[in-house]
Amino acid sequence: MFGYLTPYKKQLSEGDQASYGAYYCGLCETLGNRFGTKSELILQYDLVFLAILYNGLYEDEDPSHTALCPVKLKKKERKQAPSLGYAADMNLLLAYHNFRDQARDSGSVTAKAAVKALKKDYEKTAEDYPRQREAVERYMRKLAAWEKAPADNPDEAANYTGEMLSEVFLMKEDEFARYLRPMFFSLGKFIYLIDAFCDIGDDEKSGNYNPYGTIARDADLNEKVQRHLESIMSECASYFEMLPIFKYRDILRNIIYSGVWTAFYAAVKKRAEK
Repeated sequence: MFGYLTPYKKQLSEGDQASYGAYYCGLCETLGNRFGTKSELILQYDLVFLAILYNGLYEDEDPSHTALCPVKLKKKERKQAPSLGYAADMNLLLAYHNFRDQARDSGSVTAKAAVKALKKDYEKTAEDYPRQREAVERYMRKLAAWEKAPADNPDEAANYTGEMLSEVFLMKEDEFARYLRPMFFSLGKFIYLIDAFCDIGDDEKSGNYNPYGTIARDADLNEKVQRHLESIMSECASYFEMLPIFKYRDILRNIIYSGVWTAFYAAVKKRAEK
């Protein structure tokens, strides 16, 4: 899982912050209703973004209700929208493969336990989404092969993530797919590369492949990476702006133009402090 599609809350109105929070709690509730308490292992911000995007695009009704949050022990507003169902299912699909990857690479006991706990729900859910399931499984195979013999082109491995996300995030083939698929492709590339940028230091120590490894010690590393990421996100934003979204548009724009950069600037600051 990723976790980079978050809002920059300082630039959101109180009303939009409340709406975003209600969708977050709504996804948490939907996951719990579908997969039980073990779903607490997998809740991710990326799929909150997806649920809001589809509700804004299709303008479905999304009534709210208030219920006690078992974590914060206070009543929280929760959205109920059709898009939350798809977001919850894709949340499970991605999380299951993420845990499998962790279990294989590191032998993590926690990851192995998560795979075992989620396996039955994953298999049942994945049957309903053959296109998305194949996209994730193909991605895992390609990435595993790439990491054994990586090339110097940072975009090549990022393209695999883009291809995967363009299918997993695409809920259905309709008149909007021609904008959504390339939008999600660019978003997937960005996510892979921002994650790589944040992990440069750890990958240098461990010897793991990093697409920015060849420029990791360049004095202008931050500027080079920022220009690269900006070119990718500009593609994502251009397709987003072609969509007829008015509902929750400010929240979505906030995430696409500001929120996704939070991790980048945090990594720059951390590296500067070192």
